[in-house]
Amino acid sequence: MNNELLKQLCQATAVSGDEQEVRDILRATLEGHAEEISFDGLGSFIARKGSHGPKVAIVGHMDEVGFMVSHITDDGFLRFATVGGWWSQSMLNHRVTVRTRSGQHVPGVIGSVAPHALTEKQKQQPVDFDEMFIDIGANSREEVANRGIFIGDFISPEGNFARWGEDKIVAKALDNRAGCALMAELFMSVNNPAITLYGVASVEEEVGLRGAQTSAETLKPDVVIVLDTAVAGDVPGIDKVKFPLKLGNGPAAMLFDKRYFPNQKLTALLKASAEKTETDLQFCIMKTGATDGGRYNVMGGGRPVLALCLPTRYLHANSGMISEKDYASLFSVVRHLLQQLNGDTVATLCDFR
Repeated sequence: MNNELLKQLCQATAVSGDEQEVRDILRATLEGHAEEISFDGLGSFIARKGSHGPKVAIVGHMDEVGFMVSHITDDGFLRFATVGGWWSQSMLNHRVTVRTRSGQHVPGVIGSVAPHALTEKQKQQPVDFDEMFIDIGANSREEVANRGIFIGDFISPEGNFARWGEDKIVAKALDNRAGCALMAELFMSVNNPAITLYGVASVEEEVGLRGAQTSAETLKPDVVIVLDTAVAGDVPGIDKVKFPLKLGNGPAAMLFDKRYFPNQKLTALLKASAEKTETDLQFCIMKTGATDGGRYNVMGGGRPVLALCLPTRYLHANSGMISEKDYASLFSVVRHLLQQLNGDTVATLCDFR
């Protein structure tokens, strides 16, 4: 596992619609390993290795949930809109980073009212998004402008990458910089002359799988493996029947989500690779969300897709958590699967006779 690459990706500020920092990191990482690097019309990153055989894409979305400046008050506070799905109780008093249009990072904090100034009733009530504000330590609207911040600028949680205990990684934006890091490591590692391998980092997944659609139309791949994250239910207060994944018990195969079913023959190949690599697999469903597989599997007449996920605690919040063991296992099983693919195996995936 390349911890340094994952750290760089997680520390980057790349809210949906403003993914340039991650694009730059991936380009610097893969340009010496790819025969071609290109982008679709929305900015999804596409690296190619090889030019023979079926086109196989490994995909991780590069965007993260965050915020956008929607208003600047006369006394220098920022009001904001959410970008992607947030739960208000995970936001107050957390530090954030405003990315200006020149690429500068300005620190701030989502303000919270001290309990001394709240009534007992107010303490029991959640704070709505519209009531929240960001404090960057400015005293006026003019001072905010002097720091290069304007309406429409993007905001992410502050970078906080750390390694805890024997195998835990804690960071913002593990959804889905972990998938991007895996994509890059797999792209560099896999050497299968029987396929044309594409490493894709899609944009704007968190706001409707938009980059998945545009990159699918651009590439027209024959097989797609999506790498993402999924809710780990191994913490207090979560229904472990609906959310059965546990950190350290292996990567998860998504059996279906709101917009996707996996190709069953491709799933069988995954299970065979898991046996060969002695990888423990978990399985999950996601009825209230979707992965990029939900666009890839229906574009251009349809294609075989498989979505694989890292169990992750505290998704869509300032700090998530994954297991290095799960990361290494996911790398191992997908690498083995990719090495087995060729024209004949891919042709069987869509043989429905």
